[in-house]
Amino acid sequence: MKNNKITCLEYGILIYFIIRSMSLGISIDSYIHIGGVDGYLSPLIGMIIGLIPLYIFIKLLNFQPDLNIFEKIDYLFGKKIGKILTIIILITITFLVNVIFWNLLNFISSQYLYRTSSLYVALIFGICFIYTCTKKINILTRTANILFYISIIIFFTCVIGLADNSKLSNLQPFLEYGIKNPLLSGLAHVAYSILPLYLLLLIPKNQIKNNSNLNKYIFIFYLSANIGKFVVIFYVLSVFGIDLATIYEFPDFVLLRRIVTTGFFHRFESILATQWIFDLFIMISLCFIFIKQAFKHVVKIKNENIFISIFIIIICFISSNHIFKNNTIGDNFMLYKFPFIMFIMLFILPLLVFIKSFSKKNT
Repeated sequence: MKNNKITCLEYGILIYFIIRSMSLGISIDSYIHIGGVDGYLSPLIGMIIGLIPLYIFIKLLNFQPDLNIFEKIDYLFGKKIGKILTIIILITITFLVNVIFWNLLNFISSQYLYRTSSLYVALIFGICFIYTCTKKINILTRTANILFYISIIIFFTCVIGLADNSKLSNLQPFLEYGIKNPLLSGLAHVAYSILPLYLLLLIPKNQIKNNSNLNKYIFIFYLSANIGKFVVIFYVLSVFGIDLATIYEFPDFVLLRRIVTTGFFHRFESILATQWIFDLFIMISLCFIFIKQAFKHVVKIKNENIFISIFIIIICFISSNHIFKNNTIGDNFMLYKFPFIMFIMLFILPLLVFIKSFSKKNT
């Protein structure tokens, strides 16, 4: 990986996709069901709270810039404890990618291919993920670079097309039940959108070209992605109102049907929704690359082996189709339990590494 450098722009684009990746069917639902009519405040509150894990992320990125996260853990804790911590992270990210993969399959099966078994859908995506997993990280960043510009065009098309449908009266009353509910959904936003940024510690800082300006790119894409999520939930609530928004399984997808195309395109919302598929594709691919590198680090494999990628994806392929018995169980888990797991595993562990690195500097 060290011979395949990426640019600051490509690194920032990965941040953009990670923050947006769990919007569809996960974080948007938490804004609505937890934040209520004030749910549009959640991304803004979460963006501010998220500066804490972002600060930790930047500090860990700058610590021993030649090393990736697994090597940094070994350096700080020793190989035995480091291997245990790496295995815990490996299990956490494996569970995370299963949940995200399940969400992708659920969306595709229910909104696009509702007469097709999710197994066939999983197989098609699985082949794509096997290909990306066998490539270097710079191949994924180049792919993300192309998809980013397409996604931006689609996003602004949606913003302009929905402008006339928004009604500010649907956002009233303001803070009817106080700040508690938007604050809780803001914390959920941190769990869903900010904490997964620690995946990018897989890439050593010295693998990034001209990294003296990296912090600027991190902040710009962090800000733009969070504002983008604010725009989405603002439109969902201002167009539908809280009562109607809670009915839909994917209200952000249904929202796109309000965009008028004078009948030129059939199901134009399906074309516009590809921006979320891009988000999920990049996030899942990054997770698989992370899992592969973690697995290779634990079992001490240095050479690339396609069978490792195939094995990892087959395991996730099978488990993602059986992780939840039905959508109701899955939705409740994602809404009320998943954020706690994310905080425990993707905040406490990096925090421990950060504290250890801070004490290491002072000794």
